[in-house]
Amino acid sequence: MVTTLRLAFRGQAEVGYALGIALVAGSGVVFSFTPILFRGLEAATEWQFLIWRGCGASMAALTIISLRQRHRPLRRSAINPPIVFASLLLAAMSTLFVLALARTSTALILFLQCAGPFSGALFGWLILKERVQRRTWVAIAIAAVGVAVMVGGGIDIGSTTGLILAMTIPVLLGLYNVMIKIAPEADPVVPSLIAGFVLVALAVVMAATNEGLAMSVRDITLGFAAGAVLLGVGLPMFNLGHQSVPAAQIPLLLMTEIVLAPLWVWIWPGEVPARSTLIGGAIVLGAVTILALSGRGGRRYWPARR
Repeated sequence: MVTTLRLAFRGQAEVGYALGIALVAGSGVVFSFTPILFRGLEAATEWQFLIWRGCGASMAALTIISLRQRHRPLRRSAINPPIVFASLLLAAMSTLFVLALARTSTALILFLQCAGPFSGALFGWLILKERVQRRTWVAIAIAAVGVAVMVGGGIDIGSTTGLILAMTIPVLLGLYNVMIKIAPEADPVVPSLIAGFVLVALAVVMAATNEGLAMSVRDITLGFAAGAVLLGVGLPMFNLGHQSVPAAQIPLLLMTEIVLAPLWVWIWPGEVPARSTLIGGAIVLGAVTILALSGRGGRRYWPARR
């Protein structure tokens, strides 16, 4: 598996269905640490945080591209309109997520992301003409039950602005999934590189015109880690997993983020989740497991490049 993964990042092999599922679900695990890093800020605002998150994502992408340069150099053809659009969607999702974190509860944001499977299935059907398999609908239904249990104890909605921002994220996620699939010569690292640059440019302008750019070393470190580690590592995993996982299944597999994020904030800074959150999270994780074990040999979308 390690060899296949290494060759796939070089563009010399395809990712199979089982490995694709592992990559997408694993990226959700990586993404689940974002709320911890944001909640750990001392005084930085969301725009200041996004500056260093964008810097970290760009630096990580440039490092990966440099390390694999001999085996898979970055080609100009890899930066095409679908990839650029997907990168802008990624930058928008990252921005909206952080802005929403500053205005509403983490639980609400993650709850609304559970609409991702429906968005992914809709765009996959409209654009890719994908037929959503029965086992995917079953898994979505089970996950919906888990979400209902998770929020049964009540959710703090916070501001209306935060609610609207959070509601937009799953729509953009479904469209992003499709754009990555249809992009010619899709490179799993390029979207994080472009999105990182966009984040930095946008956040610098917004921060400079409001609170300024001064930040503590702690806040800079947390922001940079959120980009270099969470986006820089998680996003290439996520993009590479698209090769063999249908669009409707991808947001469902990303529910690992929804399940694990409350556990991390329970460990630190000590936000004890409700019993309903733990039970519902276990149900959602069970849905992801059922999907992962119910089929093999999914459709391959990108040809191998040798």
